[in-house]
Amino acid sequence: MVAVKAWHHTSLAVADLDWTVTFYCAAFGFRLAFDERGMTREIRSMTGRERLACDLAMLSSPHAGQMLELIAFRGGGKDLALPLAAGAGHIAFEGADLDKALGEVMRLGARPIGAVTSFPEGRATYCREPGGSFFELEELHDQSWAKG
Repeated sequence: MVAVKAWHHTSLAVADLDWTVTFYCAAFGFRLAFDERGMTREIRSMTGRERLACDLAMLSSPHAGQMLELIAFRGGGKDLALPLAAGAGHIAFEGADLDKALGEVMRLGARPIGAVTSFPEGRATYCREPGGSFFELEELHDQSWAKG
């Protein structure tokens, strides 16, 4: 079994980030914890797509410890083999040793879809499991953005 510390977030690909953030905050009481517009380097590295960009928001829930990540991808085309299309999603798990966790999921048949990518708060990678769903593995050292 892969050693994870927490179920960190669930992600949804969306068509319009502003409308979706407004909806989840108004309907379910989520709070905007982090917002980045025009992300390119990191998302291109994680997906292996050179022309991809995204706008990303992390919402905290008053009901659970997990975060809701909303991503509006641009420039990815209609590639349904990645978690890019509006309505697609992935689940993210946080662990203490990303390299070890990645090795273990690969032993179980999962494959990374891009590179292990460094962010200010840590490292992460997207993977696809043998049945076709997507997940993210994270090794985080700074979550100060989530405490505000």
